[in-house]
Amino acid sequence: MKSLYSIIAVFIFTTYSYAEQDLAVQGLSNQAKLPNRILETLIAREGGYAIVYPDDKSGIETSETKLHAEIISGERDLMWTLTSKTHEDKFQAVYIPLYRGLIGMRISIVKAQNRDLFKQVSSLQELQRFKAGQGLMWADTKILESNQLQVVKELKYLNLFPMLEGGRFDYFPRGLPEPFSEIEREAKYNLIVEPHLLIKYIAPFYFFVRKGNTELHDYLKNGLENMIADGTYEKLFFDDPQVKQALTLTNVKQRKVIDLTNPNLTPQTPTQRKELWFDPINDKF
Repeated sequence: MKSLYSIIAVFIFTTYSYAEQDLAVQGLSNQAKLPNRILETLIAREGGYAIVYPDDKSGIETSETKLHAEIISGERDLMWTLTSKTHEDKFQAVYIPLYRGLIGMRISIVKAQNRDLFKQVSSLQELQRFKAGQGLMWADTKILESNQLQVVKELKYLNLFPMLEGGRFDYFPRGLPEPFSEIEREAKYNLIVEPHLLIKYIAPFYFFVRKGNTELHDYLKNGLENMIADGTYEKLFFDDPQVKQALTLTNVKQRKVIDLTNPNLTPQTPTQRKELWFDPINDKF
């Protein structure tokens, strides 16, 4: 009888030891962006968690303000976004740039009739004549403003597309993998990707967890490092449909480049780890 109890106790312990914890993350389950695919692959490899998308209940993504509050309170476990000093003060970053630096390479969505808006623009001073549209709380907004660029701000991301068509601002700078799928989704507006200019700055896009959530932070960091070491991470990057589209359609090597400074970078930015970054202007692909 004693051995039977021992067997049952071991079974119960083993069951609970391997039970998956819910991991509440940002966004919707039908999104297939690179951070989602990286996270799904990592968890499939490492185990221990089951991804939950709370926003599926409403079908609408939680606002950035509410998302931040939920991460801090523990209602939500994980988000991913462009970093800033403010973000790194509020949350614990996993210091591996998910897009390998491509989000800091910005090409612009413009009205179709403004296709050649930047054809004669080749300096920061010339770009300063135009108004950009950005999210109110985005890290990019502070980067643009710190370089004396004019920025029209809006709280809701989706509102920026009709605002651009309506002439509230001149251009909507987007990370290299983003604009083509966006103008396809927002086809009701007469928008295109501007073909002449690339705005470039260092701006990593990280996973973020609540301060003090060391277990989840270390789980993600170690899982990502394993994926980098065996080539899985690089394969996911180059196989990503948005990345493929960006590298095929943006003609980055032919674009004029305007470099901006990013005053919000912290000393933890892993610029010395060359394997974490990709530069489509100078690297072969």
